[in-house]
Amino acid sequence: MLSYASRIKVLGRHIYEIKYEFTPQISAEVFRALSWSRPVPAAPLCPNLHTLDWSGLLDGTDEEEEIFGYLHLFLGPSVRHLEFNLYNADFTRMSIILSLPRNYPGLTSVEINDYSDNDDKQDGCGTISDAVCQWNQLELFSWSGCLSHRALIHLAGFTKLQTMMVSIPDVSIINWQAHLSTLQAPGFCALRKAVITCDQILSCASLIDITSPRQLDSFTLTVRNPPEAAAVWRLFQTLGTRCSHTTLTKITVHNSRYIHTQPFNPINEEMFRPLLAFSNMAVVNISFPLAFRLGNGVLRDISTSWPRLRALHINTMSGWGGQSQITLAGLIPLLSLPQLEELSIVINASVVDHTLDMPPTGVSNTKIRYLNLADSVIENEHSVAAFLSDVLPNVRQIRSWYPGEAAQNASGSFADAKKYEARWNTVAALIATFAEVREQERKAARKCE
Repeated sequence: MLSYASRIKVLGRHIYEIKYEFTPQISAEVFRALSWSRPVPAAPLCPNLHTLDWSGLLDGTDEEEEIFGYLHLFLGPSVRHLEFNLYNADFTRMSIILSLPRNYPGLTSVEINDYSDNDDKQDGCGTISDAVCQWNQLELFSWSGCLSHRALIHLAGFTKLQTMMVSIPDVSIINWQAHLSTLQAPGFCALRKAVITCDQILSCASLIDITSPRQLDSFTLTVRNPPEAAAVWRLFQTLGTRCSHTTLTKITVHNSRYIHTQPFNPINEEMFRPLLAFSNMAVVNISFPLAFRLGNGVLRDISTSWPRLRALHINTMSGWGGQSQITLAGLIPLLSLPQLEELSIVINASVVDHTLDMPPTGVSNTKIRYLNLADSVIENEHSVAAFLSDVLPNVRQIRSWYPGEAAQNASGSFADAKKYEARWNTVAALIATFAEVREQERKAARKCE
């Protein structure tokens, strides 16, 4: 390795390229030998290295705790990107981590993979937060553990931070204002991508309200505790007032629970509309244990407000609690969007309000091949298939009423859920047949002209 050391710029190991059983195991003895063979004891082994994937390099080894101390063999002034694992919050490892900002201030990208249990994570939170407060040039920071208020504000003050993947503390406690006094200007001024985890959705809403990340392009939020509809509304309002309406293009907000916690307090159209302010929105993915009560009017507004929309997913798994007001005809404006290729919403197809004897819709989305309709109700499979084959001729699979929580949230029986699921499966099978017949009719009509 030493003969090629000066040529190495990226160091790691991509074990997915070969079978695990053929992956060489790196032992501590290898690193001891490398340490003894360095031409200049204090110099890094690879002087031109700029990216060190320490976690990938050690993946699969049984001696990671002992090997972690050899991290400094490869770190030097040219290294900009560092990725490492945080297993076991032992004193030696934490001491090394705390020394990184002081010894290698030029690091601009730090990714920490944390697979520790909860107790070890708590032990590591203070150490990682203290280390973050010593860096000043970060452009990317990623760690799943919970940062301190002080570390979060320190990150917010970075002028070059573009990507942040963090877990944030409760920002509503009294000492939050004291930390804010250190922030000299609106926070996260260069932030483009934010992936945030928090206990309460209002914590994230407060953070956005305080910092106003105007350059934000992609926003992903995971909320551990099920939110109330009013709190979701507050988040959407805050995004609409604090983020640039032309810059934000992707939003994902979700909670992992499927059973609706407040079935009689749904997300309604007024609560959803603040998101329509983002004129370049391309991807929307919303999943909360709450019912949704949206109608055709929202879809019309989406078609005009989000002309570049590529994917729309709303409560794909848990459904809308049987409260969808969207009809088949209501889909027409949405399906007219030229870039739409993914769709997961809930419709009420118990009544077909657009039939083939009406004037042609002029809309035919050929990009969507898969639909997720959650707890969508349906009565007449053939009339629904006839309509969808006209506007969605390439759909070949429709998923609905899965998992079982969708039926529970919609106050329906398991038997009803299976009945509706079977009908949607029939629709998916019929769409291809109807679309083929319609295309043959068009060809015949063209020949007669």
